Parts: sequence; C-alpha cells; structure tokens
Amino acid sequence: MVSRIKTQQITQDELLIALEKTARQANRAGQIIQRIRSFVKRSEPNRTVTSVVTLVSEAVELAEIEMRRRNVKLTQYIAQGLPRVLVDPILIEQVLLNLLRNAAESIDVALKPTAQRLVKLRVAHALLEDKPGIEFKVIDSGQGLAPEVMARLYEAFYSTKPEGMGIGLSLCRSIVESHLGRMKAENLYNGSVITGCWFTFWIPTQHLRPALSTPHSDQPGFQVTP
Repeated sequence: MVSRIKTQQITQDELLIALEKTARQANRAGQIIQRIRSFVKRSEPNRTVTSVVTLVSEAVELAEIEMRRRNVKLTQYIAQGLPRVLVDPILIEQVLLNLLRNAAESIDVALKPTAQRLVKLRVAHALLEDKPGIEFKVIDSGQGLAPEVMARLYEAFYSTKPEGMGIGLSLCRSIVESHLGRMKAENLYNGSVITGCWFTFWIPTQHLRPALSTPHSDQPGFQVTP
C-alpha cells in the first residue's frame, strides 16, 4: 500500500476504501481489548443474539492482516443455514482470531513452501453429546504440537514463544467454556510424520423464535426459548 502511494499507483477512491477498512479494524481491535479486560475481571460474557456469518467475517478480516504478512493463504467453508447464537460476539471473535493467527505462525515457523502455506477454516453444525451446536475448526499445515506442549496447552502462563505471555489459549478455553462450549486440539499425521494440526471449539445453539413486535420496535427481534 505504501509503495503504491509513493508511486501514485492508487486512486483516491481506492485509498479512501483502504483507510476506512484500516480505521474499522483499529476500532474493532480496541473493542476486543476492552471486552477481554472486562471478561478477565468479571469472567462473565456479555451475550447477545449474533449472526455466525458476521462473527466469522469480523474475525477473518483481522486475521488476514497476519496471513498476508506471513504469506499464508486462508480458505474457508461456512455451512448454509447456521442459526444465530447467543454469545459474546467480541470474545468469540477473539478466540477464532487467536487460533487463525497461531495457525499462520506455525506454518511460518515450519518454513513451509508457498504451496503448503495454507490454513483452512470450517464452520458447521455439530452435535456434542447429542446437543446441537456449531463447530469452528482451524486446520493448518504447520509444525504440529509436541507431546510436552500438548500436555500443557491450556496451562496459564505457559508459552513456547520467547515473547509469549502464555495466556492466549488458556484465555480462549476460558471464553469457550464460559459459553458452555468445548475446545480441543489434535495433530495431523501422514503415517508417523506430523503434517500440521487442528484446533476446534464448539458452542451450543439455542432455538430462537421471533419476538412479539411492539409499538417501539421497527425491526424483528429475537428471544431465547427453552
């Protein structure tokens, strides 16, 4: 972007769109930081009825910054007909964002060639113990997880990164579990060789039905039913 501006290879409209996107991302990042601080203090999510598609879109937009920086391609599959969910959207976005960033970093550290620098995101219906929910799955082609890392994966203040604080995955699991969900990770293998890993988190869905309209409501609302 900077080089295009210097060489005057960008139109005013393109520059305006890029600046608006940057401002939106900065504002979203600020909201995430504020919500995480609030969650850490109170350990209680601020739930609201949320579109899964919108939630994923917001997280992916921020994750793509890291993907481009590390020359990693992201592909995504989002199942059709996903219901709205009762979650804290900013916190769930942060979980997904953290997993996507970790996946890109793992690929980069593994020095994978361009053709193998791929992260896959899959969001679909899933049952857990016969309970309906939505599964968010992030698959990478990175270095995988060593046994000693897997054993301490969600341990607070444990990190394999020199600059890491060890709160990322621990916080992610706390967020997921505060939504009555589950989080899991496993390595991928080709024979006995680790070819990457996947992280998944599942959150339950609750049936939503249109709320009765009121004189002060100008659009349909939703309420949770047992």
